Amino acid sequence: MKKLKYIAVYLVPVLALISFQFQGFWAYTGILVLYALIPIAEQILPQDSYNFEQSERKLAEEDRFYDLILYLLVPIHLVVIAVFLITITKEGLNTSDYIAYILMMGTVLGVNGINGGHELGHKTEHPFKMFMAQILLSSSLQNHFMRYHNSGHHRDVATPLDFSSADRGANFYSFALRSQIGGYFKTWKLESERLKAQGKNSLANPMILCTIIPVGILLSLYIFLGPLACGTYFLASVYGISILESQNYFSHYGLRRKMDANGRYERVKPHHSWNSDHLIGRVLLFELTRHSDHHYQGAKNYQILESREGSPMLPFGYPAMLILSYFPFLFKPIMEKQLKKYGF
Repeated sequence: MKKLKYIAVYLVPVLALISFQFQGFWAYTGILVLYALIPIAEQILPQDSYNFEQSERKLAEEDRFYDLILYLLVPIHLVVIAVFLITITKEGLNTSDYIAYILMMGTVLGVNGINGGHELGHKTEHPFKMFMAQILLSSSLQNHFMRYHNSGHHRDVATPLDFSSADRGANFYSFALRSQIGGYFKTWKLESERLKAQGKNSLANPMILCTIIPVGILLSLYIFLGPLACGTYFLASVYGISILESQNYFSHYGLRRKMDANGRYERVKPHHSWNSDHLIGRVLLFELTRHSDHHYQGAKNYQILESREGSPMLPFGYPAMLILSYFPFLFKPIMEKQLKKYGF
């Protein structure tokens, strides 16, 4: 029965559908739940560091329920987008309503679109899962994300070579820009090098399509629904991308791999990722909060990710850390204390 907790991943899209039915204060229903009630609840509820026994892990790996949770996320996600686009084209909306809808849609794109795409996108041996991942990532205008994430981030994490690993003292906003822009252009380079090694034509670079798709989505919205729909969806996507970058920011903040005498970085270890055992964040984000284990084996299914010994723990759950990231004057001193706590 414990597996039923993952049905909660649909909480974000459900809250979005509810919020889109209202104007004024009640349009912020989903925002208040996700950005106020849940962070508070995570501090009150006990953390859960339980790992499956070997027999339980084998059963969980073979249980198709966990895949079904991911597959259903895609049609639900597309329904939320459709309702959003219908909602923002209604007459009588004021600026506050648009802000509420953009923040809520952006949260869906960041949490379910990118994070769901991330979970599916690690299953490179499963074409259907990769296809579903691209649907989710395309909706968030992040088609290139998995290509950089799989071949760049997981290889170079916690080193200066990785645009998605934040230095100690780094400001979130400059980091986010560096991560997005640097990651995009580095992916061109990585894909070009891969094609060259395989003896293939550079015109086969998948980054061409990864660039055309998001531009095509926005252009289609502009043509068929008008500049308002295009603009609001773009802003929602930008906010969704900022959620991704917030997670990147605090997941490895201030943690660095050492370089050996041969100029090579040590292998990735549990202490190179920040972790959290706060249950709500674990469920909403497909166990991404068990980040050290994810970096130990990127393709490992979310349901069997483990809380690993030697992993530094965040002071708060992922939802609260996401909020703190946007306020450097709060985030930096809190994380400085945490870094010192673990001897960094």
